[in-house]
Amino acid sequence: MNSRSVLSQILRRYHQPTPTSAPRRLIDLFSSVRGFSSLPRVRPAVRPSSTAVSPLHGQCYGTTARRNSVLRWYHDPRKVAAATAITLSATAMAACSRYDREIVPCTNRSHRVVYFHQEERDLGDADFAVNKARFVILDPSDPRSIRACLVTERIVHAAHRGLGLYDSNDAPMLRVTRKWGAAAAPQPHASHLRALNWEVFVAENGTPEAVTAPSGKIMVSTGLLDHFSDEELAGVLAHEVGHVIARHRADISGCYPVFLERIMSRRMEIEADYIGILLLGAAGFHPQWALVQLAKGEKFRRLSVLEKFLSYHPKTEKRLQLLSQAKTMNEALELYREVTAMDKVIDRYFPYHVKV
Repeated sequence: MNSRSVLSQILRRYHQPTPTSAPRRLIDLFSSVRGFSSLPRVRPAVRPSSTAVSPLHGQCYGTTARRNSVLRWYHDPRKVAAATAITLSATAMAACSRYDREIVPCTNRSHRVVYFHQEERDLGDADFAVNKARFVILDPSDPRSIRACLVTERIVHAAHRGLGLYDSNDAPMLRVTRKWGAAAAPQPHASHLRALNWEVFVAENGTPEAVTAPSGKIMVSTGLLDHFSDEELAGVLAHEVGHVIARHRADISGCYPVFLERIMSRRMEIEADYIGILLLGAAGFHPQWALVQLAKGEKFRRLSVLEKFLSYHPKTEKRLQLLSQAKTMNEALELYREVTAMDKVIDRYFPYHVKV
């Protein structure tokens, strides 16, 4: 057999993929072509290890390949995105670490605020003025304005009493949400509510919506008043006041990247829902109205799939599920039963009193 036929056999043999690695096949090929030796080649024993054979290329991927994959982590877009997110978050936290840490009432969440009280109110008023200029505002003597003011007064009064601003010993909202070991825990921050000047404006707008500024300004649309009852309106306003109580405008989440800010914003909406349902019960409205207004409001939101995905609000189904939890509902019902029982006593012994 001449050398050309031997070489052809060798090439055909090594043309097919085998479980051996590519460098090993090249060495064997070089040795065979160089010496044309017919002696059997001694292959090194392969240790039984967790090497996987690629069904496409016949290459082995063992500990060496895994080690190389760790060294080349930057080739994986998911790992690069995760590392970038962690780095940006750590940078944002370090940049905002100089600001105060506060405890959110009712949820007892610890968060840092990036604005002082006056800064937060000024920024909120600036945004509110721009939004208010887009609509025609009804006169305060208009029946719809009076109706919105009366419901708002009940919610604000419940917030001040429930958080102990009238009397620190009379704070039912803090009582029902108190955790074990609360005596040693930091006290929730609610003193910023004392300096607020609550004002209600009714805008000529057919879309049911409400907007609240950190300074206490609230704008309610005529569409909300036309399609929602007083109880449902109270649920909307309680949610908006919940944002003010938790100081969401001054939260550190504003320092996060955009894609993380959306996640934090959805958590804030859930937190405002929880504070809002407690406010609703403390104001003498049945907590179930919070679920009714959420489900009803979803019918007026005509969002595409992409808009829902990019929305800063969580899905309505998730919000309803969280508010329907037994623990949350029982806390709100405790506040509701307490205030309604108090109203019955007052109505019996003081029948001519004027309710706030």
